[in-house]
Amino acid sequence: MKIIKITDNEYPKRLLEIKNPPEKLYVEGNIDLLNNNSIAIVGSRKCTDYGIKYTKKFAKEIANSNVTIVSGLAIGIDSVAHEIATKCVGNTIAVLGCGLNNIYPKENMELFNLILENNGCVISEYEPNAKVCMKNFPKRNRIISGLSLGVLVTEAKFRSGTTITAKYGFEQNRKVFCLPRDIGETNGVGSNNLIKLGAKLVTDSKEILDELEIKSSKDKNIENDIKVVEGIDLKKELEKTEKYEEDEQDTIDEELKEIYNLISYVPKNINYIAMKSKCGISNVNQKLIILELKGYIKSLPGNNYVRC
Repeated sequence: MKIIKITDNEYPKRLLEIKNPPEKLYVEGNIDLLNNNSIAIVGSRKCTDYGIKYTKKFAKEIANSNVTIVSGLAIGIDSVAHEIATKCVGNTIAVLGCGLNNIYPKENMELFNLILENNGCVISEYEPNAKVCMKNFPKRNRIISGLSLGVLVTEAKFRSGTTITAKYGFEQNRKVFCLPRDIGETNGVGSNNLIKLGAKLVTDSKEILDELEIKSSKDKNIENDIKVVEGIDLKKELEKTEKYEEDEQDTIDEELKEIYNLISYVPKNINYIAMKSKCGISNVNQKLIILELKGYIKSLPGNNYVRC
């Protein structure tokens, strides 16, 4: 175990930016992760299949871009994010609300060991023998968000520990991202409320990496990366573009035409569209939603779009 004081060089630089940074940190594992590019992934303890599925997807893609996943070692979404990240190059940091000699919850003792065995890191601001005190857990959430460039909420109930972490993120000028959920879904009430408060709605991990200006390991020359969808005759579909161009143009609102003109019957990725239009991903995404609702385009897996 290593003790890192606020005056030490190893102390996480991003924690120096927050209100009430811990005076010292008790650390087990790879301390180099403390100053790596990091993103917090948090969510409901009583998680759903939806939450598990997309936490795995986002955690894997983000951590494989050499970004460290930060979470709280709690049951549910935290555990899923940690476990997936241990297998990836970015690895993971677990932030405890108790001493390192009193792992909570006890069910995650195996996960605690897995993190350390795979070159991850576990930290706490509390003395190693400090007992579990539930009032400390909301407080430790400021460290989860403080260590990170941004906070991703994959699912959250109303007034949960997850929303506390997100609100710390807002206060600390961190980017907050949320996966949308169905209206009325209990595990989505907190997520949807955070979007109303200004969290960015995301459906792809690359949107997060782009927003934080972190280069993805999967980045390519987007302009030349045209995906072929099974069952589409590219030659015929390209001919359709020319045939129907004039008719379609007459019915589309002016503010949507620029985006529409960048989409053809060959699938085009949202990143290609954003690059060509020189509009932000958020702005492009809004226009794509409108175009799809109006029946002009269709979304495909992987944030690709084609004309209808």
